[in-house]
Amino acid sequence: MKALVVNYGVGNLFSISSGLKRAGFEVEISKEIKNADLIVFPGVGAFSAVSKFIQINSDKINDLRKSGVHFLGVCLGLQIMFEKGTEGGESKGLGWFKGTVDKIHANVKLPHIGWDKIYVSGDCELTEGLDGKYAYYVHSYVAYTNDHVVMKSNYGIEYPAMVCKENVVGTQFHPEKSSETGRIFFENLKRWVSR
Repeated sequence: MKALVVNYGVGNLFSISSGLKRAGFEVEISKEIKNADLIVFPGVGAFSAVSKFIQINSDKINDLRKSGVHFLGVCLGLQIMFEKGTEGGESKGLGWFKGTVDKIHANVKLPHIGWDKIYVSGDCELTEGLDGKYAYYVHSYVAYTNDHVVMKSNYGIEYPAMVCKENVVGTQFHPEKSSETGRIFFENLKRWVSR
C-alpha cells in the first residue's frame, strides 16, 4: 500500500514517514497532491501557513477524497480538515468537519507538550485497542467541535483527540511519537486502508 506524505512546508515529515513504513506502507514525500492508497497531512506548523497550499489544491484534494482515497491528518493535519483556524490570522480549512480551530482556552502552559490519556467517545475502527492509552502531544490549538469526534483528551479543557468519518481520520496527538499507542494506531490504520 502506498502512502503519500504531503510536503506543504511544515516539520515532522520524516518521523511520520517512519511510522508508516514500520506499519508496512510504501511512503513517498511530495509537494504534489496525487493518487495513493493513503494521503497524509502531517503536522508541526501554523494553520495560516498551510491554508494557502490547501486552497490552491482543494479541488484535487476533494476529487481524490470523493474517489475513495483515504486521508490521515496528524496535529496540524487534523486541524486543516476543519472549516477555519485562527492561528496566524483567520484562515480557511478544507471544511470536512464542522468547527473552528483556536487556542486552548484554559489556564495552562502552552504549548502543551507531553503525554495524556485518550478516551474513546465515538464509533470508529481506528480507535480499537486505544481507550485509556497515553498519546504524545505538541500543540497550542485544538478543534472546537462535536462533529464526528471519536476520541477525546483533556488539558485544561476536554478536546478532540481523534475525528473520523468515511475515508478521513485525524488525530490531534502524534501517533508516530506515541510508542506502543502509535504502533496500535498504525496497525489499525493499515487494516482500515486495506479493507
